[in-house]
Amino acid sequence: MSDGPLRTLIVDDEEALAKVMQRTLKSRGFESDVAHSGAAARQLMESNEYALALLDVKLPDESGYGLLEELKARRPETAVVMISGVDDPELGKAAVEHGAYAYFVKPVGATELYLAVVNAFRRRSMEIEYRSNLQRLESLVAERTDQVAKAARVQAGLLPVSPLIGGGFEVAAHFAPAREISGDFYDWYTLNDKRLLAVTLGDVMGKGLPAAILMATVRAAMRSAAHVGTVEESVRMAAGVMAAALEVNQAYVTLFHGVFDPASGELNYIDAGHGHARLVRGTGGQDLLDQRGAPIGLLPDLSLAPGKVTLNPGDMLVIFSDGLLDLRPDLATKDVPLPVAARRAAHAQETVDLLAAGSGNRELPDDVTVLALRRL
Repeated sequence: MSDGPLRTLIVDDEEALAKVMQRTLKSRGFESDVAHSGAAARQLMESNEYALALLDVKLPDESGYGLLEELKARRPETAVVMISGVDDPELGKAAVEHGAYAYFVKPVGATELYLAVVNAFRRRSMEIEYRSNLQRLESLVAERTDQVAKAARVQAGLLPVSPLIGGGFEVAAHFAPAREISGDFYDWYTLNDKRLLAVTLGDVMGKGLPAAILMATVRAAMRSAAHVGTVEESVRMAAGVMAAALEVNQAYVTLFHGVFDPASGELNYIDAGHGHARLVRGTGGQDLLDQRGAPIGLLPDLSLAPGKVTLNPGDMLVIFSDGLLDLRPDLATKDVPLPVAARRAAHAQETVDLLAAGSGNRELPDDVTVLALRRL
């Protein structure tokens, strides 16, 4: 619609009544045109833009309802008020259901006509503003959705391809974010000329984009520090790197980080407030990893408790984020063993997939990440 004066189209086959309405509107400052049939109205609408149409229900060549439906389909920004010589509530109901703003019975008084036009213009203005705001909002949502989708692809690209089978070990993970992007992550990579394997599982407090950005920071810090000294020294150095980001966002991260020697089966680890780690023995038993410190970023002074265990051939270390407890609440009790099928699975990938079964076809309250490291 143009930004010029708002113009009205009066469509009524009673010529005298139409002229009275036109003079009434002109005296109140509203310009209008008159048509006495549906065909004449269409000709005027082809060459003019109307903010409002006053439509008689009964026209000589068609029903005003047909013209109403055409206007709502082709000119949705044109407001429509129906006028009829019949006082029938059903006709009025039908008019409103088909998109008319109001329904009036002839004769329409001057004040009533003026108020009808003013109210129609006001409602029309509000609807146009609403549609404009809705379009802007939809555009912003579409843009954000596209950005989030790109971020999800970037995040997925940061995670190593599962499984990895090396000399004397196999490691695998299952990852199911609660939203498009996640605060969970898992990672593995080799150290010391590929003689050692580093494995990490982290869970940043929170969800969505802020948690995902912090996740990338934590992962990068861990990778950078992994080659420095002992496992404890590596985690402590990484914690220093990520401290500022965690403080600014008032967040913390729980972390399990270990370095595994496939030749000896020795695993040196740091559990920084994570707590969800089980050592499944090939003989059928299960051990808990006792050493555990505080989450990184939760306390001013970082307290780490380095631990060491040995994986015998056939033993498997299973680590998971607390999102798995929503799927398997029984695992919140640490003495409860992992399901038999997961413990007896032939491969690490099968183990993590069994534990996380159901995470892909339901709405998750939290990210679900499971990592398994088996000594062959």
